[in-house]
Amino acid sequence: MHKHVLIILAALLLTVAGCSNQDSEQPVLVVLETELGNITLALDAQRAPQATNYLLSFIENGQYDGATLYRSASLDQQQPPQLVQGGVLQGALNSSTVVNPADYGVTHLLREWESTEKTGLRHNRGTISLARDLLATGQVIPELVFCLRDIPSMDAGGDGRLDNKGFPVFGQVVGGMDIIDTVSQSELNGPTTIGFLEGQILTQPLNIISAYRL
Repeated sequence: MHKHVLIILAALLLTVAGCSNQDSEQPVLVVLETELGNITLALDAQRAPQATNYLLSFIENGQYDGATLYRSASLDQQQPPQLVQGGVLQGALNSSTVVNPADYGVTHLLREWESTEKTGLRHNRGTISLARDLLATGQVIPELVFCLRDIPSMDAGGDGRLDNKGFPVFGQVVGGMDIIDTVSQSELNGPTTIGFLEGQILTQPLNIISAYRL
């Protein structure tokens, strides 16, 4: 094979490899269609692949179709609210027995995840994280947490009540943040049998009509 042909082939291979690497670094986009409009999320699959794949497994299985945004709260007890939370476990808020996530379609929890110490990400306004099973295992559950302002207590080492792992930031809201703000100001007279969530549950949770990956 002639030398100039080899050079051309090498250049083509480098170009393809460069495009592949660039594509792999792109965020994974997810849309949550709600009654108030669409919320678009950019998931950081590069720095937080475990958390990203965990949420995607529920979305791609159709379990987020019909999920809700149901909680507005401040962990520092100050106003305005720090977070809005939602997902597939609203039904567990009024359980008369010990909550078993499997009863609500959550058959696997995430035992290992990327901490903020590892990723360098922080719980700042516009970022998204995942909640943890604070009632039992401490493992990550498929409930989205939208940060309305900084929540340093959710970062690794920020709150030692459970452990020092914190919660997994794995992306950000890139569209529809105004919808999250609106939800955060909704009336909070929703019922719950979980003591520490009293006064934090929306009277009328926001329905997620459909959730899908772009």
